[in-house]
This record gives sequence, structure tokens and C-alpha cells, in this order.
Amino acid sequence: MLAERIAFVGATTGHFASMVSMQRLRQLNPFMAQSLRCFSILQSPSALLDELNAFAPTVIATYPSVAALLADVAAQGALHFAPKEIWTGGETLSAAVRRHVEQGLGCMVRNSYGASEFMSIGWECQHGQMHANTDWLILEPIDAQGQPVPPGQVSHSILLTNLANFVQPLIRYDLGDQITVHPERCECGSSLPVIEVQGRRDDPLLMAGLDGHLVTLLPLALTTVLEDDAGVFDFQLRQQDDHTLVLRLDPHGADAAAAAARCRNALEKFAVTQGLTRLRVRTELGRPVTRGRSGKPQRVVAKMQRKHR
Repeated sequence: MLAERIAFVGATTGHFASMVSMQRLRQLNPFMAQSLRCFSILQSPSALLDELNAFAPTVIATYPSVAALLADVAAQGALHFAPKEIWTGGETLSAAVRRHVEQGLGCMVRNSYGASEFMSIGWECQHGQMHANTDWLILEPIDAQGQPVPPGQVSHSILLTNLANFVQPLIRYDLGDQITVHPERCECGSSLPVIEVQGRRDDPLLMAGLDGHLVTLLPLALTTVLEDDAGVFDFQLRQQDDHTLVLRLDPHGADAAAAAARCRNALEKFAVTQGLTRLRVRTELGRPVTRGRSGKPQRVVAKMQRKHR
């Protein structure tokens, strides 16, 4: 790994554990300062591309939606480097997106499953199976009544016990994710159990840009803007057309109007940095946010699904 140039492409501000871990790794290993760099998804796609082309990473750690965007860029001939591996996490990686990224970037994709409460819950082996790191944690699949779910059955949620954190112990913390623990052993020979995770599926949004081209707004960038700049966490952002987003918020009363104003202001400022022609934000206040199969809402919904999803 010492000869590799590793790029983390994600949210580089706020509360994200992945960014904090990267910065701590750089501090503990000063010799890695030049070979491990972080790139913000809050900047415009063109600025991000320029920075990545200048750094020419051999390994990229990022979200599936960002990896899919880079595969699109590579197909246009605008990516001036060839990564050896892509490490994904933080979002659901569908089989279609995996194929799109592997074919577009010509390299292997390795997926992981984690949370701020425990960064490395699961990691893919060479057979493409997700193994839970049960030597460092306890995962308990439960049903809607909080009772244990047998192997092979999809859970309503999971309880996480972190065996490695002695500073802030987490015991049976409800993550809200749905998983299936498979009873069969993996062909790779690992004794760690194989799990299948049904996580959140947010969409990239294609919006009208200043130069007449469509601009991709990454879902995690949009949710980061709303969380960090507007202070809202329970919402759904739905694309109506190339210029319009519909924001659904759950709060009631006077707080709802204030939250909507903060969101509109934050999104409009972000749209300027991304090179959008204009952005209209319509709000739906006091309406419940629809939950998906994972128990979590799909927070960013595109007008049309992209073909490789």
C-alpha cells in the first residue's frame, strides 16, 4: 500500500466518521500525507475532476454514486488516470452500478458496510460476499417487536454492540438497517458470517447547467448541505424537473417555516457553486417522509432512474 496514491472522495466537513478516520490516519502516519488525500464532493464536478486528474490516484475510496459518476466521466474520455481499485461504502451498491463502474473504470470494485458507530461492520471477500466482522462486534437481527430473527430471514432492524470502543461503549444500539445473515459458509474459507444488507438508495440528480449541459448533483452532497447548513435531518428531496426540487419536511408549526427557509437558502447557494442555471425549491411541510424497505427514507429521488441503476 505504500506505493499507492489513495483518494477519499466524499463529504470532508461535519460529522462524517470516514473523513475523521482519514485525517487521523494521516496524522499518525506523516509519511502518508502526500499519498493519501481527501477530496470534497461539495465542490463542482468539474473542480473535483481537475483535482483528481492532478493527483491521479491508484485507489479511490468513495460512495457508489460518486464511482458511477467517475465511470461516466471515463466514458467521455475526461478521466486522465486509471485506478487499480475502487472501494465503495455509505450507500447501497447495486449489481448494475457495480458492473457500470467496473466496466467504465476497468478495475475491481470492493464494497464495505459500516456506520459512524462502527466503521468496518462488513467487508467483501474475493468472492464478492459481505462478511460481518463479528470478532470486533455483535450484530443481532431483530423483527419489528425486537425479537431475534433466525438466519436466512430479512430483519426489521439490527442491534449493534461495539466490542472495540472502550471510550464510549455501544451496547445493542439500534442501527435501523435491514440485513439477512446467511447460514452457509463462504467459499473463501472465512469463518466470519455472510450478511446481505438492504441499505438506503439515494439518486444522483441531473439538473440544467449554465452551459446548456446537465449537471450531476450527488445525493450525499445534497444531504450534507441540508444537514450541516440547514440543520434538518428528516426530509425527502424529490426532483420535479431540470430546474425544480420538491422538499418534504416532517416538522409542524412555526419551526417548519423556518426550517424550510434555511433549506431553500442552503440549496440555492449550493446550486450556484455547482453551476446550475437556476433552482426552484418547492416545499411540502408537515407531511410524513416515506420509509423504504430498509426502514430508512430514500432522501434524494430523481425524476427518472439512471439506466445503470
